[in-house]
Amino acid sequence: MKGLYPNCSILKVINMGFGGATAAMITSLKNNNRRHKREAFDGWKPSDKKSCGIKIEPVSEEVLEQIRHKLRKQKTALKIRWFMVMLLLTTLISGFLFLVT
Repeated sequence: MKGLYPNCSILKVINMGFGGATAAMITSLKNNNRRHKREAFDGWKPSDKKSCGIKIEPVSEEVLEQIRHKLRKQKTALKIRWFMVMLLLTTLISGFLFLVT
């Protein structure tokens, strides 16, 4: 027994009610097939896994330590901000629940 649509390509089946999601998937697959033709991937080589095509310049240990210190300070400040926001929200919700009950 032949299929329901024996002479039908996948694009004709899409019009039969599969909706936009299937069309989007097919478009995505087509674009992935064309990926090697894009100019954005010209400088990238599969063997260059560590840098992924980005030029890496050597940096002194002193500069690296400054960057690490700056990141630690930013991370600490972010933690303090989150703690303050959570404390404020907890206080507001507790106060609201106290007034309601």
